[in-house]
Amino acid sequence: MRYVVITGLAVFAGILIRIKKEYKNRILIGFSLVMILMSALYNMRLMGKVMPSFHPTNQMFYQTSFIDKGDYPDSLLLQLFKGRTVYVKDDTFLIDEAEGHGKNYLYAYYHAKNMYWFLDMAGAETIRSEDMNDTMINEAQMKDDFVSLGNTNDMFRYCFMYNDIPDEPGNYFTYYWYYYDYLDTIKAYINQTADPSGETVFDADELVILWDAEDGTEEEDIYIMTKAYYDEAVSGKKEVSYNE
Repeated sequence: MRYVVITGLAVFAGILIRIKKEYKNRILIGFSLVMILMSALYNMRLMGKVMPSFHPTNQMFYQTSFIDKGDYPDSLLLQLFKGRTVYVKDDTFLIDEAEGHGKNYLYAYYHAKNMYWFLDMAGAETIRSEDMNDTMINEAQMKDDFVSLGNTNDMFRYCFMYNDIPDEPGNYFTYYWYYYDYLDTIKAYINQTADPSGETVFDADELVILWDAEDGTEEEDIYIMTKAYYDEAVSGKKEVSYNE
């Protein structure tokens, strides 16, 4: 649209110059000022969408300052999952099952599977377990033991590059619509406490990722913890915080 406006103004300025040749310089100056003003307004409107600059303090793309704003959590998770054994739920859906639970049909294509594809791309050994399907952290554990890494809509959106879906749900545009226009914010939470063996998610060999698949809800945050923490504090469905 902006190109149409610019072209229209240029044509209009050209016509004015032909009609009022004696005002050629003034017309050109006015046209230039209008272009400068339009460019400034356009840049101001898009300023919030420009990728921010930052000063790196380590050799990774992920910087410690990112956690304050929740920026680029997937860049950390790629390194976190690399070479690890990661246990996840085995709760994929068929289309009629997804719609029966009040979800969009695309949920059947993307739920759980995008996480599997992301883990494979990250170089993790993924172990799916139906025994984990009904387990979830409680509110006290969420408050005391987990910290938000940020939004993961981008992470799941770019999983279109790793899927094996041959038709339209596997392309970029459908992923973009689903994770940006259709869904609200999805977050990643990571366990910040040491497990019974004294290890954290950053040095344990085995990790667990949980999500809560509720009826009528498709924004499913992910929760990352060590396998020892899961076995001790989650799989037994304790109602108190692990720290307690």
